Amino acid sequence: MDTRIQDLIAGGTDTSAVTVEWAMSELLRNPGVLAKATGELDAVVGHGRLVTEQDVPKLPYREAVVKETFRLHPVSPLMAPRLAREDASTGTYDVPAGTLVFVNAWAIGRDPTLWGPTAAEFRPERFVGRT
Repeated sequence: MDTRIQDLIAGGTDTSAVTVEWAMSELLRNPGVLAKATGELDAVVGHGRLVTEQDVPKLPYREAVVKETFRLHPVSPLMAPRLAREDASTGTYDVPAGTLVFVNAWAIGRDPTLWGPTAAEFRPERFVGRT
């Protein structure tokens, strides 16, 4: 197999595995969140079967856990660079056309001006009821 294809497969698998590890780590560090997620799974799915695609819309807390995991532990802390095609302004910054822009997803996910004083805490509830 071509090494480039192997790299693509391994890269996609590795990022998924790392995200699952972060989610499990956060759930173990937050027993209340784990209990709530487990309770939701028990109520919707029960113990006699695996989760199916039809169950997913009925598991909003599970979805909130996933979103909170991505917020605190983005797959790529620095997003792929972007090139500004035209002059733009954001906040107090002017971005001239042709500027290479790097977005720090890690910093955005932990910014207390966006997420409040609990920005560094794992709190899936902040996503419950949000789409």
